[in-house]
Formats: sequence, C-alpha cells, structure tokens
Amino acid sequence: MIPAAKLKENLKFNENLNDLIEVMKLAATLQFNQFRSRQEPAVDFLSSLEEAFNLISGQAINNIFLNPSQESSTAVILISSDEGFLGELNVLLVNRLTEIKAAESEVIVLGRQGVEYLDELTMRFTAFPSPSEKLEFKHVEPLRDYVLKRYEKREISKIQIIYPKFVNIALQQIESEILLPLPIPAANVVKINEEFIIEPGLNSVIEGWVKLWLGFRMYQIFWSSKLAEFAARIMHLEGSMQELKKINQHLELEYFKYLHSVS
Repeated sequence: MIPAAKLKENLKFNENLNDLIEVMKLAATLQFNQFRSRQEPAVDFLSSLEEAFNLISGQAINNIFLNPSQESSTAVILISSDEGFLGELNVLLVNRLTEIKAAESEVIVLGRQGVEYLDELTMRFTAFPSPSEKLEFKHVEPLRDYVLKRYEKREISKIQIIYPKFVNIALQQIESEILLPLPIPAANVVKINEEFIIEPGLNSVIEGWVKLWLGFRMYQIFWSSKLAEFAARIMHLEGSMQELKKINQHLELEYFKYLHSVS
C-alpha cells in the first residue's frame, strides 16, 4: 500500500498539474476564438474564379497547367504545426505522407513538428515557415511562388498538399488534395465563341488565373489547418484533464481507505 504522505503528495501534485492544463486549455480556446473571428477566405470569390476558368479552359486542353510533362516528379506539401499538444494529429499527417509519397517525390514541410518527424525518418525535404496566427495572404506567396516556378520549369509535374481540415471543434480530417495539374474540363464546358476576345493571349490569361487561384486556395487550406490545429490542441488538453481526473479519483479512494483503516 502507498503511504498516506505519498498519496497526499501525489494528489497535491495532480491538482497543480490539472490547474496548469486548464490554463493551457483556456489559452488554446482563446487562440481558437480569436483566429476564427478573423475574416474567412472568400469562398464566393474562389467560386467566381472557377466559373471564369470554365469559360476559357475548353480552348486550353494542351496547356501545361492541364497537361503537364509526365517525366517530372511530384511535389508533396505537408502542413504540420509549430507547437505540440496535438495528440495524434501530426502523426496522422506524416503517416499519410509516407502512404502517398513516391520515391522520386519532393517533400515540402511547413511547421517544426513535421520537420522533427521527418528528421527522425531521415527523409529529405524542403522546409517553409508554418502559417502564423496572424494569417495574411503574403504568408502564402513564398510557397505558392516556389512550387509554381518549379512547375512552370517542368521540374515537377504535380503539386499535392496534405493538411488537417477543420470540421468542428471535436473533429479534424486529414485531407490530401492535388492542386496542379488542373482537372481537364468536361465535355459540357461552355465554349468560347468568335466574339469572346482574350487579351493578351490564352496562355497568359491562364497563367495569371492559376497564380491567383493557387494563392487563394492555399490561403483557404492554411486557414482551415490553423483552425484544426487549435481545435485538436483543445481536445487533447481536455482529454488530459479527464485522464487526470480518473487518476485523482483512484488516489482519493486509496487515501480514504488508508484513513478508514487507521481510524
């Protein structure tokens, strides 16, 4: 039997630990609410962009953004977090990466947690800063310009991104999405008639469209992954508090039994 003094010491330690975890949970909840209060990515604008693309894409079947070179490798982007207390979220992200990554793929990682995991796996990668709490469009541009430049140079033929998608406070999904090449338009896409004028040229317009669309889509993904990170941290800390509560209940019972036996 554990001595009464040790039981009392463990109970006091767990009380202090519970208070610390509760403060961390409150901080994570505040971060979540503050971030969610920021303006959500313009979904309507992205939909309008895609509608505009449908007007011209039927004339650009042979464009590089629709039919890239098949000889190049794939760039796989992994969005992880800078901080811990995320339970299995980062492990699930890395597991998805190892499932889909081909031998010749180039890996691009955002977030220190992902960097540490891939270092342990001795996997080669290129690192970019993780999305910050003050997410702005300029935080997307370095990554977008990097992969877009390599794609246009035909150094890569596909851009795929893995990220945690925010569903609600209790649910985050690991998503894998192909950003480029764009899907080939369906047969019923609106065709351009003779009165439809494209300046300065079809390929230039598509290139500009892709740069704009890719930036906004990445911003959406960054926004969702940051929400998922905060939500996962809240749920992980809540789980730790519940587990600690069970341990304390057991210690209190043992302490009561000891006092009862003494009395």
